[in-house]
Amino acid sequence: MVDQPSPKLFFDTGPIISLIMSRLVRILPELKKKFDGKFYITPAVQRELVERPLLVKRFEFEALQALKLIHDGVLEVYEDVPKKICSQLLSLANNSFRIDNKAIDIIQSGEIESLACALELDAEGIVMDERTLRLLVENGSELKSLLEHRFKKEVSADLGLLKQFGQQLKGIPIIRSVELVAAAYHLGLLDEYIPSQRQGKEILLDSVLWATKFNGCAVTEEEIEEIKGVLLA
Repeated sequence: MVDQPSPKLFFDTGPIISLIMSRLVRILPELKKKFDGKFYITPAVQRELVERPLLVKRFEFEALQALKLIHDGVLEVYEDVPKKICSQLLSLANNSFRIDNKAIDIIQSGEIESLACALELDAEGIVMDERTLRLLVENGSELKSLLEHRFKKEVSADLGLLKQFGQQLKGIPIIRSVELVAAAYHLGLLDEYIPSQRQGKEILLDSVLWATKFNGCAVTEEEIEEIKGVLLA
């Protein structure tokens, strides 16, 4: 009998920071047990989570919490990054939008490495909070509007490059930290925080979902209410 490969999730930097800042990072070891697979980060994500923040007093302790996740084996660093795929995706992404006929760099190395590895290993998904990259994968037209709002200038989009980028990543689910927190709530991993007062479960769920939003997860109030509606039904 041939052993089935372990399921894999690749984590971008943002969701881990969001969970640490929300004091919810404790859910990751238990979620990994339930997932029964690998939680991977890439070398670029490791640099963004640990190496750079350790040089800044304000972020040192957050970096140490991320480092502990690596030392404990909750997060594993996947070293064999497919450089060719990274280069292809980076070229497609960073040439898809232009201002005054000048290309806009919209993706960083950690994001691209995570995407490339998830693509090459046929991972079950990528955990990513950053709105720009998620829209690049899911909705290029909405990203164009977002960039125009951000830069206060007209942005032109290369629909051909956007289509190529989307086709390469088609079928790879994108998961946000807010969905991880919702899963942890559903699995009872946060039950110890349910207050004794009336509607305690709703208070807990509302608090943790909003905590992820306020600490970096791109989620709307309407999406939070939708998640609550499903989990509290």
